[in-house]
Amino acid sequence: MSDRKKPSNSPRNERQRDRGYQLGLLSFIRPFTVLRLAHRLPTTSPRRIPRTLGITAAGILGTPLQAYEWLRHGRRRAAQPLDQPPVFIVGHWRSGTTHLHNLLSQDPQFGSLRMFQALAPDFSVSTKRWLPSLFERFVPTRRPMDDMEWPMDAPQEEEIPLAKVTPYSWYLQFLFPRHAVSTFRRSVLFDGAPPRARAEVKREYDQILRTAALHADGRRLLLKNPVNTARIPLLLELYPDARFVFIHRSPYEVFPSTMNLHRKILGLTALQTVTDDDIESNVLEIYGHVMRQYLVDRQQIPDGRLIEVAYADLDTAPQETVASIYASLDLDGHDQAAPLVEAYVQSQCGYRKNSFGALSDRTTELVERHWGFTFDEWKYLRRLDPGAGAGAGAGAGAAVDQVA
Repeated sequence: MSDRKKPSNSPRNERQRDRGYQLGLLSFIRPFTVLRLAHRLPTTSPRRIPRTLGITAAGILGTPLQAYEWLRHGRRRAAQPLDQPPVFIVGHWRSGTTHLHNLLSQDPQFGSLRMFQALAPDFSVSTKRWLPSLFERFVPTRRPMDDMEWPMDAPQEEEIPLAKVTPYSWYLQFLFPRHAVSTFRRSVLFDGAPPRARAEVKREYDQILRTAALHADGRRLLLKNPVNTARIPLLLELYPDARFVFIHRSPYEVFPSTMNLHRKILGLTALQTVTDDDIESNVLEIYGHVMRQYLVDRQQIPDGRLIEVAYADLDTAPQETVASIYASLDLDGHDQAAPLVEAYVQSQCGYRKNSFGALSDRTTELVERHWGFTFDEWKYLRRLDPGAGAGAGAGAGAAVDQVA
């Protein structure tokens, strides 16, 4: 746990905090990636032109470091083996993926992509002795959407570096939110993308993982990326023996928490102006795409390589849920990991969860109408139509944003 004091909420400190987040999230995007997104720049809000110029400048400043890394460590990075198949944690945003990732990553047999590597993917090897400490001086150590610990050595998701090295990442919608749905279809489902797009994503993604394995001294990678929930066939092509942990959560809890995530992140990163109605429409539609794609694609995962867990079970019985994951996926080392997992659980006892209050009837109706198929699939009880689903899910009372 970081012992850095939380900044006060004065306007000056809030501006400094926001600039710190922007430094991490928007720096070191490849200039060629920015160039390939130039066709969207005319849609940029005039107020966001300085932000656009900053992104471009930061990418250019990183070019010499990228060139040095390629000359000094390029072959080493490309040749790094993945001796054991990765373990992928998937599930929609705000479903508990981060909490599960943090729990499982207590096991020292696993390596993970770390925050610093995600923020500077093109030169993390050659700058690992000094750039993390520089980032720590400016980038806040808590996440903007839920105040969770977010230090430089924390596990991070691969979609962040992927968005910096290729235009085929859904996280680029945080720059251009008015194109969120089309970006998802093009960069994740490859609907309407050129034939080379899929091959490019595979190549860049595999390089990100090999670099992470190099940093982790060849340990088995434990990875968390909600976008991968709709990218399973591609992952199986790259890593046929991979294991998958899918986590689901009550849609009533996922919706307000995801709305909060988008509001907070877009305020820091967006180059376009969007309304709350735009965000709501994007959240409703993207959730449907992600979860429907998962239900189709999970059939391709061989027996014994996938386990589905409920966030409610992870929250109330973390040790038992973790033990079931090890057993179902035939992973060794649970006896050694259990005390470390328990220590992490105890360390989080003081964490305060966001609370969004009771859902309105309008929001409840929207969630049930658009996401009803997930109520049926994972037996969540509906509020407006209780007879349509029953069992594992929470009701539609107060929507609590738990560690996700």
